[in-house]
Amino acid sequence: MKYTCIFLFLGVFSFANAQTTKALLDSALVKKEQGKFLEGIKLCEQAIVLDSTLSDAYFYKAGFHTALINRKNAREDYANYKAAIANYNKVIALNPEHATAFFFRGGTHDALGFINEALLDYKNSIALNEKQPEVYNSMGVCYAKKGKLMLALSHFEKAIEIDTSYAKAYSNVGNVYDMKNERIKACKNWEKAITLGYLGNQRRYESKCKQQ
Repeated sequence: MKYTCIFLFLGVFSFANAQTTKALLDSALVKKEQGKFLEGIKLCEQAIVLDSTLSDAYFYKAGFHTALINRKNAREDYANYKAAIANYNKVIALNPEHATAFFFRGGTHDALGFINEALLDYKNSIALNEKQPEVYNSMGVCYAKKGKLMLALSHFEKAIEIDTSYAKAYSNVGNVYDMKNERIKACKNWEKAITLGYLGNQRRYESKCKQQ
């Protein structure tokens, strides 16, 4: 009877912890929507104290640190970069097949200009799940930054092959053709992106294409 009571107590305690950590992470997501990233980090840290194996807490915390990279203060940016990478590393250690963690860690590298490291993580993500148009798109952006335009174009086209309604990839295809001085093809892809709802290059389209 004694051991039964102990096990019952532990079960109730674990359930209460799970409920509390869920509430903390739900609140963290609200802070994300509000742009209150520092408050989100604190909520994630509270959840980690209760359960150090909670990969979502590390994942969210890493995302908050990445969001704080704003290229205004190099020291603060690097501190947030290191913190984000450390938390993504923890997620991947807990779940080595977390393709999204590799993708987001790549984005953190990219945010600070570490293009080769970003590409490596994107490739790791694709190795785990090759049906990710957003990863191919991000790889294309990295290759474009490196001046490898045809390689960039092939990755944007791969993203579109997977998801024919992925507007951002069309917009990036337009950017590549613009860099290659192929205006007609650039305008066609920018227009497609705008039609699908992505307005990132609308001004460029209006200034370079509507005058034709």
